[in-house]
Amino acid sequence: MTIKKTVSWILGALMSASLGGGVVFAQTSGKIRILYVGDSSVTLGAVGAGSNFSYDQRGVQIEVAAEKILNAWRKNPRFEVSYLTGWDALAQFPETPEALHRYDVVLLSDVDSDSLVLYPTERSTHAPMGPNRLKSIREYVRQGGALVMIGGYSTFTGRHNSGNYQGTPVEEALPVNCLAVNDDRMETPEGVTVEVKQAQHPILRGIEWTPSPIFNGYNRLEVKKGAEVLASFKETGDPLVVVGTFGKGRSMAFASDIAPHWGAGFQEWKYYQQFWVQALEWLVSR
Repeated sequence: MTIKKTVSWILGALMSASLGGGVVFAQTSGKIRILYVGDSSVTLGAVGAGSNFSYDQRGVQIEVAAEKILNAWRKNPRFEVSYLTGWDALAQFPETPEALHRYDVVLLSDVDSDSLVLYPTERSTHAPMGPNRLKSIREYVRQGGALVMIGGYSTFTGRHNSGNYQGTPVEEALPVNCLAVNDDRMETPEGVTVEVKQAQHPILRGIEWTPSPIFNGYNRLEVKKGAEVLASFKETGDPLVVVGTFGKGRSMAFASDIAPHWGAGFQEWKYYQQFWVQALEWLVSR
């Protein structure tokens, strides 16, 4: 067995044990059905090789950075939460708009476009491989679905273009344009704070922004004509929360992260959960 196959086997086994074998689909009606994709990472320890036939893989650590908010949503009787890691999305992300309509809102956070537009190796040897899932997301929103893209190294343009959503069908459904640059990150280890633009919007209503949550960075974005900027960064003027419509659906761009490292201070903010509950409620309301 090769190292690559061994690592794949380890990941599959660990993910089945820790996350229940990948996506868990909601069964109950009358709730907001959420599909959250991304914010997952794997750290592999040292590989020691004695020869071509003898090696050891020591240490595998799996992290779901959004576990805090996912657990809060799972406890909320208003929500039904399904979750996919970035690597499971390659094989398990819904392929058609009809399949996506099993959910009321789809959130993409730190999951690159390749993980959605491509397919596992066994399907890449066939032509065609399958539906273009970036187009499926666009049509899902056009038909009335809701989409959120959350900032990170592998969303929007991303770190060294690792997100690669610029010019894609998903970008069409967002209220922002991704920058045509190699890297759209703005790292702010000194911290940046929030300036509210529309305090009475349903997403922000009833939330006190003084003192503001502190963010350690974000993705720079271009606001589309007709979109609404609900909040921006006080120090730079760059947008933080942008919402808009696309066809019959709604979409939202959140330029920073829902989890560390950019969102470490945001996670500890007293209104963190209220903000996201109100955001999801608005996105699915018509």
